[in-house]
Amino acid sequence: MSWNTTNEILPTRRHPYALAAIVAVVTLIFAFIVPSAVPEIVGAAASAQATGVTVKLDSADILDISDGESATFEGHFDNDGTIEELEFRFDVEPSLVLSEGDYKLTIGDREIPVSEGENLTIDAAGSPATLRVTDLATTVSSGTKVSLEAPIAKQSATLSGIAINVRSASDEAERDTDDVGELSEENSPQETEGASQESMTVSPEELRSVAPYSITPYAAGDRTFRIDKQQNYILKGNLNIPDFKIPAGELTNGTITLRKGTEVILESNVNSYLSTDSLNQKIFYTGKNGGWYEAAATYEKISGRKYRVILPEITVGGNAQIQFMGVSRGAPSTVFSATFTIPTPVCKAESEVQTKQAPRKLTPEEFANGSPVYVVTSTPSNQNRDTSILNRQFDQGRDYQVVGKTSWVYNALAFNPKDNWLYAISQDRGGDPCFPGGNLLQIDPATGEIHNLGPIHKAGSSDSAFETDGDRNVINAGVYTSEGFFVGNTSTSGTRRFYKINTDTVTAERVFGNQMSYAEDWAVLPNSQKYMWGFQSKAKAGEKLILERIDTTTGQIATWDLTNIKTIDGRGISNPSSSWGKAWTYSNGNLGFGSGSSQANQMGFELRIANAESTDPSFQLVNIMNNLPASFYTDGASNLVPPPPELQSNLAVRKLRSETKATDGEVRTYWTITVENTTNNPSAGGSFFDYLPTDTHYGVNANGPTARFEGFGPDSTKLNGRMPGSDQIGTGSGIYAGMDVPSATSGESRYLRGYVGTIPSRAKVDFIVSAPVRKDKYGNLKTVCSPNKVGLLPTDSEARPADDDNVAVEACFDKVAVDSEPRPVQGSDNEYTVKYNVVVSAPDAPGFDSNEVIYGKLTDTPKFVGAASVTGASVVFKDEFNKPSQATYSPGAGPFELNGNAEPKIIKPKGVDGSTGQHVYEVTVRFKLDRAKLDNSVVPSGQPSQPAGNFRCYVKDGLYEPNFGLMNEAEMGGWKDTDCIPLKNQKMDVLLEKISYDSKAAGKIQNDGLLSGAKFTVYRGDANGKLQFNPDGSVNTDVNPAVQQSTTAAKGRVRLNGLDAPGIYYLIESQAPQGYNLLREPVKFSTAWDDNGNAAIKILSGGALATSGNECEKSSNTSCDREVGIIQIADIRKGELPKTGGAGVGLWVLTGSLIVITGCTALRRRQA
Repeated sequence: MSWNTTNEILPTRRHPYALAAIVAVVTLIFAFIVPSAVPEIVGAAASAQATGVTVKLDSADILDISDGESATFEGHFDNDGTIEELEFRFDVEPSLVLSEGDYKLTIGDREIPVSEGENLTIDAAGSPATLRVTDLATTVSSGTKVSLEAPIAKQSATLSGIAINVRSASDEAERDTDDVGELSEENSPQETEGASQESMTVSPEELRSVAPYSITPYAAGDRTFRIDKQQNYILKGNLNIPDFKIPAGELTNGTITLRKGTEVILESNVNSYLSTDSLNQKIFYTGKNGGWYEAAATYEKISGRKYRVILPEITVGGNAQIQFMGVSRGAPSTVFSATFTIPTPVCKAESEVQTKQAPRKLTPEEFANGSPVYVVTSTPSNQNRDTSILNRQFDQGRDYQVVGKTSWVYNALAFNPKDNWLYAISQDRGGDPCFPGGNLLQIDPATGEIHNLGPIHKAGSSDSAFETDGDRNVINAGVYTSEGFFVGNTSTSGTRRFYKINTDTVTAERVFGNQMSYAEDWAVLPNSQKYMWGFQSKAKAGEKLILERIDTTTGQIATWDLTNIKTIDGRGISNPSSSWGKAWTYSNGNLGFGSGSSQANQMGFELRIANAESTDPSFQLVNIMNNLPASFYTDGASNLVPPPPELQSNLAVRKLRSETKATDGEVRTYWTITVENTTNNPSAGGSFFDYLPTDTHYGVNANGPTARFEGFGPDSTKLNGRMPGSDQIGTGSGIYAGMDVPSATSGESRYLRGYVGTIPSRAKVDFIVSAPVRKDKYGNLKTVCSPNKVGLLPTDSEARPADDDNVAVEACFDKVAVDSEPRPVQGSDNEYTVKYNVVVSAPDAPGFDSNEVIYGKLTDTPKFVGAASVTGASVVFKDEFNKPSQATYSPGAGPFELNGNAEPKIIKPKGVDGSTGQHVYEVTVRFKLDRAKLDNSVVPSGQPSQPAGNFRCYVKDGLYEPNFGLMNEAEMGGWKDTDCIPLKNQKMDVLLEKISYDSKAAGKIQNDGLLSGAKFTVYRGDANGKLQFNPDGSVNTDVNPAVQQSTTAAKGRVRLNGLDAPGIYYLIESQAPQGYNLLREPVKFSTAWDDNGNAAIKILSGGALATSGNECEKSSNTSCDREVGIIQIADIRKGELPKTGGAGVGLWVLTGSLIVITGCTALRRRQA
């Protein structure tokens, strides 16, 4: 089979008779005279006769790819045919690093699925790099377009020398039938005179193939088989190379692994040729998936008819073909034979099969740094791995230390809590027979020592328990549940089915029918051990983060989409489509996950699951890590059983607001957060989040002052004479601890994250934190309730309940007005009550709503208007279960202590035993009212002059103004909240009526004769009671908003809704009823309440034709409303003058006449 380049072959025209003569002469020459003199002509003739399909490149042959861009290769086919494979080849500088995404191959108008490991082979490590697509079997015509779009690049690169090569069906069927004679060895252009006959090798830099595995060395071979004749010759360039098919009897399950060092003796019946071109020192072969691959090989000439070839490690499958590029035939009658000698390995002692070890006991030394988590990685960190490394977590996952190394490559790591051993399944080590795939390994978690228990068989049989080679060689997921040890190959190379392992008999059975898992590792929750949990790979989940839950009693699988899950400080999973190839369980009951496969990095995360067995579990993303060991093949495991009670630890957290003070001209609040080990056993530590309510007054990293970690308090425990610190790792160090403060460029955050590593018994760490007290838009400090708390997430399973002492919080409280207006006290003149609630609760922040809330002294202080004299207050306390106390009455003007000087109050978590999660204090204040002291004109300092009145409620800087309305203030720990109830509803409705002017009833409210057809607008006066106009003469509605109007059943009457009282307003008529004159100027009027609470309206200007009052002044109906005002505006018929002291319309008539006369005079002059 040949890769045809895009070079065009130009046709040559010849006379048929002359051509026949030439052919005859050439035939004689080639057969009898100089058979070895013109081999290039043979190659060219063969190439010219080939009918293979070629591709011409349409896109540029040099592409500059930027980070985040995609490379697209485009071309078209020059002729018709059926293509089998496409190869996209290019040089790259500095290197091509692509994101994990899909390749898009389009031929014509057809998009062809492409998947790495199936029909796509990628070699981007060397230069030139190649992207090879196989198994196409696609018919194309001349001119058919072809394109390949690669995933986006992770870094900039330059691609040059781009070419698209194709293998067609005609190439595969090609046979050389040229009637030419044998070429002599002496004149062969492939091996010129004087060429070395010694062994020729090629450096890895010269090869396009992947470097061979680091494999076990071998002794002399003992397996030999011979192939008597090549099945055909394949034209590669100008060389006809032998193509062999390995006999079926030599294959196992359709494949054969030719180990590194396999010797192939090629012998020909006549002289043949060895190429000296280093680029030809390679082989081509069909792999497991049937696709074509190439690899470097070493060629040595023994004689003109005999050659030795030394192979790298390869596995031949598919059609079981192998081609030798380094040798080529002479005459067409040349026959090659091939003798393969496969060496026998010399195995290390660690590969020997052993008996299962007895159960072991946990020791205090294993918990010297808290509960351990184990992670296995392989090196090199790609598919060519030959070493496994067992790592153990230290210092809260910030450091992973090596436990042990082995030549075994293993995965499906799981901890058996019944015997305290780790177990794993070995993976294929590149065909190494000393370390085969599918063996059960027993691993000492203290040392990493491996005990090979042998291959896993079916029960009662010597056959492998695994149904496919992929399952046997690449088991990648495993965990112990309450039902046993479950494993599977859940990657693309496996069936994704489940196997259950019996470690006593080293056997397995497939379980759960045809159920399939796409999670590449699983973990188990300690409190629900029948389920195993894992995140699906991209093969199933695409770009989403999909969690699987597998019931190991039934095999039932449920899934949840957690793509958008975030930590409480707003961080999300940046690589949801990763292969989550390692999973483990923290001692605290949370699950940990890390990435693997080709996109493996050091990213991982910790997940908390509640209500795990329900149909609707809840999930919390606890933490995101960036320090996990990275490897293509990787796995994690941990002990589900917590330490025995005598080895358990406990961490407690406290938070104390120490002070608020000015520092460098900035007001800051300071806290001390204490994390303390309250037991005599070491703890693995944990992390905590300090919640700061930036929406109210603490700026964490806003565009101004930021929160700060001020350092460690002087009372922190010193270890080895050292204070805690983020650099304290290793022997002789202090306690590993620190805090992460979001940078000013990362956006607003409500959280500061702290952490502490291994913490000795009775030790503590004090973290000092400060944050600026945020100012409002007026430059004043916020004084409203702003809860502040810290939540600790310990890594270990603790001696005390998990949430018993892991949260410290500043309680939040709210002052809430219950009544909308005062309520009169029956039997008492001018005495009223108003009711407020003071509600104390846990701050509403995710992740911290399941802990008790503690708070101290709470006071309530009425700061009413001077017209209201407080005589006392009664308080009813309702706990979180809505159980009320007896009312307690305190005489006097306050302040009133709502919870006295008793011990701090504790609120049970919301939802626990029906708890509401809050305490409510119902405060009823009693007061006497002296209406004579109410003032309709005063406003608080700095407020606009309208609306006015000390009976109103005014807000300034987030709090209600004292001594206005019935303002009430609650205070706890220096923070305050207020609410206010107005003494009177200050909004007034006014009826506006249009009437015909009646000189006999001028200045009186009329009951009939309303006029329809008028249009007018009422505007509220500005802050100074003025009416302002725009340059065009229209009213400036930004400062003088129009009043809402509504129609009534009576014609000529509208209702003005919600006027402030007191307030200043202006009425402008824009259309008069038919036959009447417009008002000559705006009518200015005021609204207020009289001493009896009645609407009182005064006409202030422009009111010669206006009359005002309230509804009851017009009607004798007892159901009239004295709180509704009335304004009547009289319109004058045209030509009629009012009998009032006003100027009337005479002036306007005179002015109009003068304008008309002036206009006529000007017109006459213009005509003259």
